[in-house]
Amino acid sequence: MKGTKTAICDYITQVVDARLAVEANDQSSISHSYVFLEEQSGQGLLFVLRYPSGMKLDAKTYFDLYDIIAPAISKEKTMIRPLTFQLVPINNMPIETSVGFFFPWRNGRASRLVGSINEVLSGYDLNQEIPIMKGMTAGTNVRSYLITGNTGSGKTEAFKYFEQVFSRTTNRSGTKSAKVIIFDSKKGAGSRWAKRNNPEIELIVPKEGDRPEDYIPRCNRRLEQIVVEMNHRQDELYNFSNRITTDANELDVPPIWVMFEEFEGVTLGMSPRSSQIQDLYRLLTLIALLGRESLVGLCITSQIARNDVIPIPIRSQMLVKILLGVIDSTSTAYLFGDLSDNIPLPIGGKGSGIISINDGYHYGIEPVEMPTIY
Repeated sequence: MKGTKTAICDYITQVVDARLAVEANDQSSISHSYVFLEEQSGQGLLFVLRYPSGMKLDAKTYFDLYDIIAPAISKEKTMIRPLTFQLVPINNMPIETSVGFFFPWRNGRASRLVGSINEVLSGYDLNQEIPIMKGMTAGTNVRSYLITGNTGSGKTEAFKYFEQVFSRTTNRSGTKSAKVIIFDSKKGAGSRWAKRNNPEIELIVPKEGDRPEDYIPRCNRRLEQIVVEMNHRQDELYNFSNRITTDANELDVPPIWVMFEEFEGVTLGMSPRSSQIQDLYRLLTLIALLGRESLVGLCITSQIARNDVIPIPIRSQMLVKILLGVIDSTSTAYLFGDLSDNIPLPIGGKGSGIISINDGYHYGIEPVEMPTIY
């Protein structure tokens, strides 16, 4: 990587120097121990340490620097917290300054999309990207979403937003509209909206008088049908496609979106060891793991992603993870591991939180404000 000295680098240097002085550290920019540079394309910040040095380029130093810098520049830049520290080569430098840290950032602060669904989606190609907020989209190659948050955090509104967006997606040629299937044990806002506004959305909800023992088998039967279709598409690609890297867009079939609202409500009152629950987990794991190439997506909301609610094999396959509402060690533990609470967050009420998108273009965890749809 290459970098250049800019005005914000001078400011960051002063901030870090002041902090290190408090910690009685003999390292500073004045003693030429390190320098900050803006990455050449403007995608982030480089911290270049001059060896020999008493500082170490390790994970602790990386995230300590993140915690110092991120709040200090939050008005101008949103620093993205990578899941692991980023050690990069520094081009055209002598050996003593040939490696450093890279801190990705983007311009401005988290800012939500506001308007009617048509206004919010105007200007976006839903066959290429799913808009999440201003300056942030998820590629359509990402087909698994997990949204968690406490009551009142805005996850229901996020669910309604995604069901509207997913229902407008098509296959790449535009010939087949997506099929959205909502599983909602509570008959909540997402399924009520679909019932009144989009009869094309399929609703799998309990019948009057249904017990979990009645409802879950119906869910499993529908999921089995989806898995059969998913496997059929995989077989077609395997047997007839001449391409090595491909997906079911080649087959001219519609995308399928499987959506669960308040997932813990589906299994409430039943033992996680019951055969019905184990079948449910197995089917969802298959969809999360194998759905990308077959154009089968999965979106789940839940108050918390505990292991007994959303097992690790499912959770680990979810490529977009969103946590809304209260951000603390308890709420982050199941989605973001040992994440610190030092990420500067927007004060935006419902729909504010943090997000990670694992699509090959995004680096880690950053603040998010979900769209407000009138």
